[in-house]
Amino acid sequence: NEVEEREYLAQWRKTLHANHMLAVSFPKAYGGPGLTKFHQVILAEEFAKAQVPTQVPNDTFSIKMVGNTILRWGNEEQKQYFIPRILSGEDVWCQGYSEPEAGSDLAGLRTKAHLDGDEWVINGQKIWTTNAQHANWIFVLARTDPDAPKHKGISFLLVPLHQPGIEVRPIVSMTGHAEFNETFFTDARAPKENVVGPVNGGWAVATSLLGLE
Repeated sequence: NEVEEREYLAQWRKTLHANHMLAVSFPKAYGGPGLTKFHQVILAEEFAKAQVPTQVPNDTFSIKMVGNTILRWGNEEQKQYFIPRILSGEDVWCQGYSEPEAGSDLAGLRTKAHLDGDEWVINGQKIWTTNAQHANWIFVLARTDPDAPKHKGISFLLVPLHQPGIEVRPIVSMTGHAEFNETFFTDARAPKENVVGPVNGGWAVATSLLGLE
């Protein structure tokens, strides 16, 4: 039963977090246990022996991908704000990379963002957005300088998913499941400070995240 499995995994995640066994290499300064990658390997081996999950599925996006990206590229304010919320599960993330017209060419993205005062205004479409129906944040690659060369002028934005300018449409498979979604941005907004890494320098951030994936 899919609902029962999700409830079990959610409770298991709370147990891991309460016992400092979630994202064990995340620094203590941001709410993590502050252990080493070696400890992480040992813990994974012990979980495998006990036949219990090491993490819930969406933590691939929340912890492994955007969490580690913020730790590497984010400023101190972003780390202090987002990392504890990622660990607690208050913020659940999905990935806004792929686009219908770009195919496998990530740098061919057409989603755009421009500054309007203290906010980014985002317009465009993403596709194959895994678990967007369960997330409340999305990390988005958007073109913030339309006149820059193809791999330039892209920024890595942290965008709240539950707002009037964003619509998530399920892509229902032949089995009736909807793991993937289309995500539409129509004047969606994100705070000016929600850029990870340099403005217009998001290509390096994006490719380092793909290394984590």
